[in-house]
Amino acid sequence: MTRTGFWTAQLIWWSFYAVANAVTYLPVLADSSLAGQVTLFEQKLGKAAIGCGCSLVLHLVYRRLVPRLSLPALGVTALVASLVGGAVWEIGIRLMYMFPVFEADMPRSALYPVFVLVAWSALYFSFAYRQRADLEAARALRATALATEAQLAMLRYQVNPHFLFNALNSLRALIDENTGSARHMVTQLAELFRYSLRTAHETELTLGDEIAAIRNYLDIQKIRFEDGLEVTIDVEPGAASTPLPGFLIHPLVENSVKYGLETSARPLRVEVRARRESGRLHIEVANSGRWVDGGQPRPPAATANGTGTGMRNLRERLRHIYPDRHALSIGEVDGWVRAVMVLDVADHAAVTGEAPA
Repeated sequence: MTRTGFWTAQLIWWSFYAVANAVTYLPVLADSSLAGQVTLFEQKLGKAAIGCGCSLVLHLVYRRLVPRLSLPALGVTALVASLVGGAVWEIGIRLMYMFPVFEADMPRSALYPVFVLVAWSALYFSFAYRQRADLEAARALRATALATEAQLAMLRYQVNPHFLFNALNSLRALIDENTGSARHMVTQLAELFRYSLRTAHETELTLGDEIAAIRNYLDIQKIRFEDGLEVTIDVEPGAASTPLPGFLIHPLVENSVKYGLETSARPLRVEVRARRESGRLHIEVANSGRWVDGGQPRPPAATANGTGTGMRNLRERLRHIYPDRHALSIGEVDGWVRAVMVLDVADHAAVTGEAPA
């Protein structure tokens, strides 16, 4: 409980106690005049002030014990402390009224102050444990957020070496075939890695940025395979400005080229299409050829070159960035392998909330 919250609760509790106690005695007040009523309220305020003082002592004791003791131990402690506090409170009342302190009915008279302090202690512990529960929940939420951020950063660090491995393999094959084209490919690679650096430091990326990087990648592959690759990219203008984490579509395009070339007759045809409808981003990456499922024999080249890192990281990133707000399906239809990704992008903050590396 905060300092302000504690003193506010104290003021409300003891003011209510003083008023309720005074109102209870009004019907049997011997002097019902205004002066008598004022005197009654003054006496009850004094009684409440003594009780408030006892509760402050209990507060000092409880504040030290709450983090250390279990709930049953605190219950016993509160009962004992309330008994002692009630006795002290009753003695203070008798001194204020100038009544004899040690009388036979003193223990019985102290039961009412004890009951009030027990009720006060119960409320105190309920607030204290509620605050502790809120703090624990906040710590757990923060720990989960930090773990998610760390995992997303790790996934992003894995994506870049994975792409570099594939790109350098393509460049190595081209150097011996066409030096001029190899130089052009290096320029395209520079553009791609400039985009990769942006994904590491910027969260405000868009589908248009991703498509530009995909064009560079496909231009590199067209340099290598020339007429063996045909590309179609169709992105609706309204979809291009949609916020999107970097390298989210790229693994699908890489797979469509890599495995399409191994299972499709030349030329390989690759299509990338995107549209936005009612807060959902629909993305389709398709290629001619066959779908190589995990349970089917893989072509020798796929077994040698495919580590599965790209798709595995893609699914993990989707799970973290769009929990319960994405769908990804991949399959073969009429000689085409189609990967369809649907993202709920209505919540802009959720889309751009991936932690920067």
